[in-house]
Amino acid sequence: MRKLFALLALGTSTFFLGGCDSDFSLNGDYEIQPIVFGLLDHTQDVHMFKITKAYLGNGDNLVYAQNPDSSYFNQVEGTVTEYLNGDPTGRTWTLQDTIVTNKSTDGIFYAPEQKAYFFEESDLDSLATYELYISLEGGKHEVTGSTELLPKFKPNKSSLVISDFFPLTFAPSTVDEDSDYSKWNFNLNEALNGAAYEFYYTFRWRETYTDNSYEDFAITRMFLETEQNKPLTPSVQSVIVNGLDVYQFIDDNIEPDANVTKRRFLGFDFRIAAAHYELKQYMDIGEPISGIAQVQPEFTNLNGARGLFSSRIVFDAKNFQFDANSIKQLCTGLYTADLGFCSHLAEHSSEFWYCN
Repeated sequence: MRKLFALLALGTSTFFLGGCDSDFSLNGDYEIQPIVFGLLDHTQDVHMFKITKAYLGNGDNLVYAQNPDSSYFNQVEGTVTEYLNGDPTGRTWTLQDTIVTNKSTDGIFYAPEQKAYFFEESDLDSLATYELYISLEGGKHEVTGSTELLPKFKPNKSSLVISDFFPLTFAPSTVDEDSDYSKWNFNLNEALNGAAYEFYYTFRWRETYTDNSYEDFAITRMFLETEQNKPLTPSVQSVIVNGLDVYQFIDDNIEPDANVTKRRFLGFDFRIAAAHYELKQYMDIGEPISGIAQVQPEFTNLNGARGLFSSRIVFDAKNFQFDANSIKQLCTGLYTADLGFCSHLAEHSSEFWYCN
């Protein structure tokens, strides 16, 4: 927060022969500073950009942050152009504006509505380079940047692409102690230009209540973060999902409920997010400062603006099912037996934990 200070003269006419204007502002002259952030993902259909400006005032900047006009440009024109081997392919997309309506209201900036920009394309070339051009306020400010995408990224299981129909084994038939739980693993072919990965799983279930109504729920956990040591020479990573951790996660996040007559497992989803090395550098520099000097470094790969134009991949593999032993452990196991889960599998039809 900046304040307007007044310098008070502490002398007499003995020291000053004439009067002077003693007011000054720490803000100085305001200069427009564009802020741009955009990520491309060639596995997605819509590609979003945030285009705003830094603001400055003599009052409370937290108040300015709540006013969209403090951050928006009046005129924004932008394009993204595709290049392959240094030559334009003839494909160019024009940015369109839209209003995002679900921005969190917990931050200091205006919400829940914010203006953003986008273009639609489901077939970006993972081997191409993309150049960004933005003209602001009728050409008074220009922003340029470029990025590669993330080819060669591919999760697999025993040389097979992860399948929605591949059952997961998190427990054997009998579990007496924590060390008995199974571990499920798959390999990840790193992305060219990649640098960082986040791995998530989501457990989904349905609750049926005493009045025969039901509701579906989901809980998500980021279970692993890894880095890629050589962005230009991708390798293979081994990813392990520990069954013990899965059941403990379920136990920690679902409570027994007398109003629930049964809980039924619906599916288990994976999400893997991969970041371009420039996106990772941008994220690293944005980490909180812990040193005594409290000097915040800056990073941008844009000309004419601060921010970032880079790429990522968000890979989703949905609706995995548990095998029979893993379902048995969910219904009767050390950590989740009191949660009311039941099995719909035919092989459990004679068991007390079976349900239709």
